[in-house]
Amino acid sequence: MLVNDILKLMRVVKYILLIISVVFVSLSSTAQKKMTRSQYIEKYKEVAINNMRKHKIPASITLAQGVLESGDGNSELARKSNNHFGIKCHSDWKGKKTYHDDDKKQECFRVYKTVYDSYADHANFLHKKRYAKCFELKITDYKGWAKELKNAGYATSSKYPKLLIKIIEDYQLYKYDKIALGKGEIETPVATGPNENYDKNDDFAEIEMSDKPMVKLSGNRIKFIRASKGDTPESIAKKLEMGSWQIKNYNDVKGSYRFEEGETVYLQPKKSKSSKKSHTVKSGDTIWSVSQKYGVKMSKIYKYNGLKKGDELKPGQKVLLRKK
Repeated sequence: MLVNDILKLMRVVKYILLIISVVFVSLSSTAQKKMTRSQYIEKYKEVAINNMRKHKIPASITLAQGVLESGDGNSELARKSNNHFGIKCHSDWKGKKTYHDDDKKQECFRVYKTVYDSYADHANFLHKKRYAKCFELKITDYKGWAKELKNAGYATSSKYPKLLIKIIEDYQLYKYDKIALGKGEIETPVATGPNENYDKNDDFAEIEMSDKPMVKLSGNRIKFIRASKGDTPESIAKKLEMGSWQIKNYNDVKGSYRFEEGETVYLQPKKSKSSKKSHTVKSGDTIWSVSQKYGVKMSKIYKYNGLKKGDELKPGQKVLLRKK
């Protein structure tokens, strides 16, 4: 009997230790998932830059509001509802809803399918009449924007402008305004072309914004997206409500061409020259791949280098990207 009792006790102790271990791992995992302010900025800076180019809202303001309203992405509203800007339902909201205590108890807030939908809706939200004075300010006047957002009723706290300005200045978010305007660079130079900075593991290689791939700006100032695996000119044209002929012509491909995942797809005609003078050929390079890399028309590359269609490039060869 004594032996059986000891065995039972050992099993109970083992079970308790197992539960403690599971709880500890769970708590550790939760703690690890908490995002820091720097991580938040790094993760969403490109969305803010894109919104500035598309919607004329300072990237610094978008990021600062996202940081402040979402608690660096860690608030319950941000985690469970993808609402990073504390936008309430209002009468025109037709999407999903959730309820939280705010200025009043159980106020209605918008629920988004993705974080990027939240960013897109924030941009649309600020284009309401009540925020019209913001757009009369210089787009680099983040202090003016912060104050006018408060005046227009975005937040009730009198400290709201100061909080936004402090976040912007502490983390130098104004530098992203310059990048959006083409006056600065992110961590690595983008002048050599979009492929130089593409990382297939990057969260922003292709961002879904209202079910459409995010449009970026190449180093040669041409709008482009990143292809998904199996994309064709026709499938991309449907996503972006363009003509398939545009995708074919702008990228020098046939209608049957299938883009590889992450491949550059231009949405505008390529330019006649690049800011970079030349490209050193690597194994596998073709006139087309160089043209796509730098956003320079194939006809111009042929002309600058005295080449003809069908000519092959050799490793180490210098290919001019502009007139001498």
